[in-house]
Amino acid sequence: MSETIFEVRDLVKQFPALTAVDHVSTTINRGEVVFVVGPSGSGKSTFLRCLNMLETPTSGQVLFKGQDITAKELPLNKFRQQVGMVFQHFNLFPHLTIRKNITLAPVRTHRLTAKEANEKADALLKRIGLYDKRNAYPAQLSGGQKQRIAIVRALAMNPDVLLFDEPTSALDPEMVGEVLSLMKELAQEGMTMVVVTHEIGFAAEVADRVIFMDHGQIVVSGTPENVIKNSDNPRVRDFFSKVL
Repeated sequence: MSETIFEVRDLVKQFPALTAVDHVSTTINRGEVVFVVGPSGSGKSTFLRCLNMLETPTSGQVLFKGQDITAKELPLNKFRQQVGMVFQHFNLFPHLTIRKNITLAPVRTHRLTAKEANEKADALLKRIGLYDKRNAYPAQLSGGQKQRIAIVRALAMNPDVLLFDEPTSALDPEMVGEVLSLMKELAQEGMTMVVVTHEIGFAAEVADRVIFMDHGQIVVSGTPENVIKNSDNPRVRDFFSKVL
């Protein structure tokens, strides 16, 4: 039995004008690569942001390794050290060098000494072929380079899980491949990942499980083969016929 990283119970997130997440329940296990897909406005990103409490659920529970993170008394900073987040627009600190962007959180949270953090940053930068950019600033990098830096910045904290919110949607098409190849490497190494994306072909290739959302609900969840290629749900079939 693999360890459950996230257990989502009857999750609801309401905004004044809409219910973005509507009674969603699911689990994500250690080592699992889960892609969340569906039309724009279906609640995918809001669901993802509820997993690390960037959005506070209206009702329901999110359990992280058995602990209810929606409980008011939980120290969220401690929890977030274990959950890496990669954003659509990179969210790098523009006034810090690339190496400093990577080392800031591990040092601030006392997970690593400054020396250890620098060594880890250098190793990660060498891995993605950007060691020569360690003293550059984000404005000097391409979009694909920035997103790969954002991913290794999250990895520097040794997280239990990585959350990706449409990591390639802000990139020029020719830069998408370099980000997807790094994500594929991480998946093959057993990193637990939850990915909100419109890259359906990539989801079909890499995902262990695909969740299709529409109108804030999980319509279907299963293997890429069953969801993307062979779903008997007409809404799901119609969506993939238009995007594939």
